Amino acid sequence: MAETENTAAETASGRKRPVLVWIIFLFYLISSVQVIVAMFFVAAGGVDMAPEQQAYLAKFSVMDRVIGYVNAGLTLVGVSMLFSLKKQAVNVLALAFSLNLFSTAVVWIRTDPAAVTSVKGLLAQGLGIGMFGLVVLYSWRLLKRGTLA
Repeated sequence: MAETENTAAETASGRKRPVLVWIIFLFYLISSVQVIVAMFFVAAGGVDMAPEQQAYLAKFSVMDRVIGYVNAGLTLVGVSMLFSLKKQAVNVLALAFSLNLFSTAVVWIRTDPAAVTSVKGLLAQGLGIGMFGLVVLYSWRLLKRGTLA
């Protein structure tokens, strides 16, 4: 209860939450939860897939899946901190972005996602990574402007 009052008081005292922060928070909240749920259902065998997709996913280790969950979790923590206008959001989002880049590079080196993913899917992945990079840049700019404390 006191934390809610503090956030409301901070916002009222001049640190207004930009609309883009709301949009980022809601978008990544929904998409991160969807990723976690989808990964769980795929791992549990609750999703019908073509044999090629099943063979492709069989190449991923438990550690690969853990990294996926950690990345989604870090993203949730980072956007929640951004929503709370905390300066630590920049570091957490940058860490999540770096982990995303690293895990994507590892997947591309170890497997051939183009074999089971459409060009649209690959472009969507690239767009998603680019958007996340822009979120990190935006949060850094908010920090430099003094919006994050």
